[in-house]
Amino acid sequence: MRKKKHPEHVNHERWLVSYADFMTLLFAFFVVMFAVSQVDSKKVGRFTDSFNEAVGLPLGLQLGDGVLPGAKKKIAPIQEDTGTKDGQPAELDGLRDSLSQLQAPGEDLAGLTLIRRRNELVLRMSDDILFASGDDAIGARPARVLAVIAAAVRERRVDVRVEGHTDNVPIRTARFRSNWDLSTARATAVVLELAKGGIIPERLAAAGYGEFHPLTVNVGAEARAINRRVDLVVTEHLEDPERDDAVAQPAATPPPR
Repeated sequence: MRKKKHPEHVNHERWLVSYADFMTLLFAFFVVMFAVSQVDSKKVGRFTDSFNEAVGLPLGLQLGDGVLPGAKKKIAPIQEDTGTKDGQPAELDGLRDSLSQLQAPGEDLAGLTLIRRRNELVLRMSDDILFASGDDAIGARPARVLAVIAAAVRERRVDVRVEGHTDNVPIRTARFRSNWDLSTARATAVVLELAKGGIIPERLAAAGYGEFHPLTVNVGAEARAINRRVDLVVTEHLEDPERDDAVAQPAATPPPR
């Protein structure tokens, strides 16, 4: 007997082939994205140096740099060093000289670092000079340090912005919900001490940056210690007659009703 030939069934699962191809491509895409995100900073630095030597052009341009060698800069990049004082306002020059004399070993400001920027003088202190770990209370010795700084600053026409910085280790206590809270509380505590030292409050400001403005990568105890700091950013006071008159002549207290 002849066998009956059964009709072939229609394959309704061909969509699985396209689906599998799509998932494979999607997986490869995320693998590539992950690989690109894992950048070795040392290798990048070596590549940048090699590129600069070979081509003669800087790979990473500073703000305002021209592309061609010798091109003029439209805007001078922010410079940071601890050397010369060329082009810095006279008030900041004088303050730097005064504080430098108090940085000798054994003096109150031995742990203070002076950093000169274009129109700023940064007084940098490690957080362990001023605060205990995870705290914003200023003890007796840190208070003396800030009193010395206040005495040098208060007679000068300058403004002071206190910036608090932390490392990236999370903090969550009954008092501080995050590193934002801790850095802001520390900056505020320093501002209050400077005001006690005679600096006009209108020339003081406090800012907390948490862990988001590090000086170096937060890897290892030594690097984290560098990032935990308080910066006193001193700038020349800009003349503002209306504001200065308001500071000199506070509003009269209204009579009681």
